[in-house]
Amino acid sequence: MKNKKRVITMRTLGTKGHGRFGNQVLQYGFLKIYASRYSLKVKTHPWIGQYLFGHQDPPVTRKYPILTSSDISKIKTNKLLGSKNPPFVNVDLQGQFMMHANRYKPYKKLFRSLFQPTPGIYDQVNKGMLELRKRGKTVVGLHVRRGDFLNYKNHPRNFPVPTSWYIKWLKQIWPTLENPVLFIASDDLDSVLSKFKRYRPVTSSDVIENFPKKPKYHRLNPSFYPDFYILTQCDHLAISNSTFSFAASLLNKRCKSFMRPHMKRKLVPFQPWNSKRRLNLLRSR
Repeated sequence: MKNKKRVITMRTLGTKGHGRFGNQVLQYGFLKIYASRYSLKVKTHPWIGQYLFGHQDPPVTRKYPILTSSDISKIKTNKLLGSKNPPFVNVDLQGQFMMHANRYKPYKKLFRSLFQPTPGIYDQVNKGMLELRKRGKTVVGLHVRRGDFLNYKNHPRNFPVPTSWYIKWLKQIWPTLENPVLFIASDDLDSVLSKFKRYRPVTSSDVIENFPKKPKYHRLNPSFYPDFYILTQCDHLAISNSTFSFAASLLNKRCKSFMRPHMKRKLVPFQPWNSKRRLNLLRSR
């Protein structure tokens, strides 16, 4: 009798209610690491990583039993990725997959390889990165998340970090750097940039022109990618409490210091591959 095909699917990747790009990076990263560890075939819903990174996994053609990330997080790492046989197979994975990054650390090289731009896209964003480095030898990157975070009041994680936290850190580090240049990524540049004017901030649109806005995916088009790519190339990086910039920090090989918001109401150092994806920034009342 022929062996059944061993498959792992993710029907919700890139769909409504399952997160935008940062979440999709974490979801796909786990999917591929698990599949690679146990030689499983991967099938997914169409998502923007197929355009940006050239992934060509076949589409999901049947429904499998659902296994959630909360169920998976209860499995010890040595059993999840270190067993002789896969703990689960022929299932559909669903969830955020925000497990502690050290669970992925042995697979860092594979994880990073999954999110390298296609040659055509690399040519565009690398040209912009070279232009940015002409403006300063040391690139300091900030991700200042606003957008839907402004819709929440006193949410412990969806917290729009005050610009004063970033400025306090910049005042400390700026005099110590060789010819620094400030790069800012934000979903609300109009309100953010003026707060940093003394540092003459540069944005991705200043160095990368006419980046594609198509093809469109659910709640996403490729126009955000220059911000993400530059964050992966900074020499010093301060993220927000967002999976977007946390994912970028996981891919950054050259950064000398990583900073993130903390409940102490300031930025603190962190090691991306030994950290939680998101932190509670406000204390429970």
